[in-house]
Amino acid sequence: MYKGNRCLRRTKTKKEVDVFCMFEDERLNRLIYLYTPLFAKDFPIILFWIPKSGCTTLNRWFFFQNGLLEDVGRRCAGEVHHYRNTIYTQQPDYVKDLLAELREGKKDTYKLVRNPFRRAVSSFLAAICSPNFICLFNSDMKTGLSFTQFLHHLKDLGPEISAIDRHLGPQYLEGEEEFVTNYIYLEQFSAQIREIENKYKLLKSPISQLSKSPHHLSDTMLKKGKFADTVFTMSSFDWVLPTFESFYNDETKELVQEIFAKDFEVYGFDPKHIK
Repeated sequence: MYKGNRCLRRTKTKKEVDVFCMFEDERLNRLIYLYTPLFAKDFPIILFWIPKSGCTTLNRWFFFQNGLLEDVGRRCAGEVHHYRNTIYTQQPDYVKDLLAELREGKKDTYKLVRNPFRRAVSSFLAAICSPNFICLFNSDMKTGLSFTQFLHHLKDLGPEISAIDRHLGPQYLEGEEEFVTNYIYLEQFSAQIREIENKYKLLKSPISQLSKSPHHLSDTMLKKGKFADTVFTMSSFDWVLPTFESFYNDETKELVQEIFAKDFEVYGFDPKHIK
């Protein structure tokens, strides 16, 4: 309620409080629905994550810190995402307790994020290797796709890009800044994880061991050249891939800047430099 330039506070009615809580719950549910944050009652922080941003390593680190990594190996043959989705987050009241912690806001929250230029290439390679993904780009495993085509398809989605699988879409989730207070940058992962372990007096983890994954292709990205418009199929890879810089020219750089503008803005990455 306003009088002149002064804002007069008044007590909210119960109905207003209920509506506010319902609205907040709706936002929170949207935020955690597909990519449920990692939390434990006796663990000091809550971890947000998104695909293609180093989430496998982060999940392993969380389960290591909570003494569950052996359980992951025993019950799910080391498949950390399967363990999280089918066992860990399916515990009674997990989501209810997580929502309560986020509303209360006493625990520090972190989200792992990645340079959008690097992540876009990783997402493109994931699309090439997945029949479920490549069909979203009017192609198939035999026909293949170029990086430029991949980006134009994403751009053409416009606002609908927020509904696409986040292996392919932006990292930013609407409203996350209300609940995420800190960011871990994949490019500085080891150093930041050590800082977190020291700050919260956590176990010193074997980061290099936790980081090993068949999903990581950086060691095979050795070819230098101009590959932005080259059509790739999974069979054409020969598992020696172009360097991520080789996928960029002026057009693809501008497309990534536009498509993932919110990622650059919120996470503070420099949109002018691809490295």
